Amino acid sequence: MWTWTLNWGAVRDDLVVGSCPMEPADLDRIKTGTGATAMLSLQHPDCHAHFNLDYPALVAHGRTIGLDFVNTPMRDFDPPDQRKHLAGAVLALNDLLAAGHRVYVHCTAGFNRGPLTVLSYLTFVETQPFEQALATLVAGRPEAVPTWEAYHGTRDDLLAGRAAEVQLRAFVISQERPQGSPEADWSQAEREIIREALIASPVSVPAAPDPEAVPPAS
Repeated sequence: MWTWTLNWGAVRDDLVVGSCPMEPADLDRIKTGTGATAMLSLQHPDCHAHFNLDYPALVAHGRTIGLDFVNTPMRDFDPPDQRKHLAGAVLALNDLLAAGHRVYVHCTAGFNRGPLTVLSYLTFVETQPFEQALATLVAGRPEAVPTWEAYHGTRDDLLAGRAAEVQLRAFVISQERPQGSPEADWSQAEREIIREALIASPVSVPAAPDPEAVPPAS
């Protein structure tokens, strides 16, 4: 039986993966313990309802201690929904990191949706080889169990209809790096095309909540 505790692991200096805050005081612990400056939540409103979480109150308190908030919801235990929304979550994480934030990425337990988003960012945006990115993730968050159906499904979606682009890119890479192998060239070409497809995608990334529109914590 899983029991919630507030815990986290640092994947690298600017990326932390952990469990969700349940009350405003948890944000103080996260801020002090991780040095985070932004929170990326993957929790769905169903999660908030199930655990009786007052997300607006968390946002309001977090703002007072210097935390930015973005919520890109994915349903827990729902691979098709995670596949549908993963690209938006990755782009949100990319925006936060590009702005110079140290980001605390969380779902509820911090085992599935959070690690899924971080792994996807490392491979889809930073174009890290899968094995390298997974090793980095697991070293910082050993409990990580990303939803493979959502990960590979999103990857397939980003590559759909782009086989000719991948083939041409692999050829260019082979000319630039003649000492490489066809397999490595193709893999690199896919990573580069995935990144271009993701960055160019019309996915809408939710803006951080307006503090003036969020009711204060009671």
